[in-house]
Order: sequence, then structure tokens, then C-alpha cells
Amino acid sequence: MAESLLALRADLLSAHVLVWVASVGRDGELTAEGHAYFHDRYSRLAAMYRRRGRIRAAEGAEAKANRHCPEDGPPFEAAMAMPRPARWVRTWAVSGRDDPDDAA
Repeated sequence: MAESLLALRADLLSAHVLVWVASVGRDGELTAEGHAYFHDRYSRLAAMYRRRGRIRAAEGAEAKANRHCPEDGPPFEAAMAMPRPARWVRTWAVSGRDDPDDAA
């Protein structure tokens, strides 16, 4: 399903509001994941503006995307190894008592 201009703008607005609410009264910095999210959304917005012929708006969105991107580029995905699962443990968890008085 193709993204709409309204959905991208809503994503960016809600993310900015969440960052603002989380930073009220605190001295903090946006995490690397936060910068990656903003870079991705602003890049998508710039691409959508270019497809629609709005070059100035695309350049502005691309400039904002570059502010959230480190000099060496966005973080790249990597394959991660997971530990081997533990062996199965069989348990017989049934009571051997036949007392009907024990019913809850």
C-alpha cells in the first residue's frame, strides 16, 4: 500500500510531539534510533514531493533528513546470531491426589 502525503506528515508531527513531551523538563538527546526514524520519514517525504513536482519542498525535506543522518550514512542492517534454544524439559504436572475436597 502506497503511503500518502498526509500519513507521512502525521507520522512526523506525532513523532515531534512525542519527542517534545518526553523532553519537557529534561536535558536529553535524541537516540540513534530516533534520528534514523526522522531521517527515514523525511527522506520518504522528499521523494514524494519530487514525484509530485514540488522541488523546493523536496529540497527542504531532504535538508531536514540530512540533519538527522550521521556523516557516514544511515545505520545499516546486520544479521544477528541468536543462541541455540535450550533442550526441551518434560514435566508431568498432574496431581496424584484424588481428594474432591481440594477443589477451588
